[in-house]
Amino acid sequence: MPTEKRRSTPDTTEEVSPTPAGRSAWWLTGGAIVAVGAIVAAVVFYFTGDDTVTPDAGRVAELEASAGERDLEQVEELVHHTRAAHEELLPLVESLDEVVPADGSEPGREDPGSDELEGWVGIAEEAVGHFEDVPSGETDYNIAHAGLANSVDLLGSSVTAYANALEAEDEALREEMTELAGDLRTQAVRSWSVAATQLDVLSIDAGHGHVHLYLPAAPGSGALEPDPAEDGDEAVEGGGHDH
Repeated sequence: MPTEKRRSTPDTTEEVSPTPAGRSAWWLTGGAIVAVGAIVAAVVFYFTGDDTVTPDAGRVAELEASAGERDLEQVEELVHHTRAAHEELLPLVESLDEVVPADGSEPGREDPGSDELEGWVGIAEEAVGHFEDVPSGETDYNIAHAGLANSVDLLGSSVTAYANALEAEDEALREEMTELAGDLRTQAVRSWSVAATQLDVLSIDAGHGHVHLYLPAAPGSGALEPDPAEDGDEAVEGGGHDH
């Protein structure tokens, strides 16, 4: 606790009230905030002669245009990364469909060896990287991104479950883990189809036209299917195509 100080002069001694530590710094910080707020207000608003505040239409339009350009760039970037991830994941999903058929039938191929299984794990991990460290955007964009990222996580979990099934010595446990791997694969494909549909809408709105990046889904899986349009349909001039 600060002690009281006495200031001595040739004739008198005056008691000086203690000043709480940090008070001057608090007022300095508060003054800085007020100053910054005043600058921002001056940029976006101007004051009329009768003390009313009117938005600076030119500045508002400039800010809206900048935000719109950022949103378009985010969509284009997401389409690019989704296309790359889609190409990587296609053979993985097809392989999982062969070893764990969605209809419960017998596998259409032999169990993968350790090298191939490690390759599956690597594919899933690499696909995750396409959807990491992405800044937040508009709600529709965030929904598409989150759905795609979640789908990749589910596929990775499917591969892990299948690897555990192969290592299980107990037959009942092996069957249980294999079934889990199939369920996770189906959930991943279903989740991806919803996000891919959202991405299709975003691409159209951004001027790139339709973009259909769906993973193969078994009949009755509940996954959404692409519409009959071709990739690039409904693209507008200047929006570009993302083939």
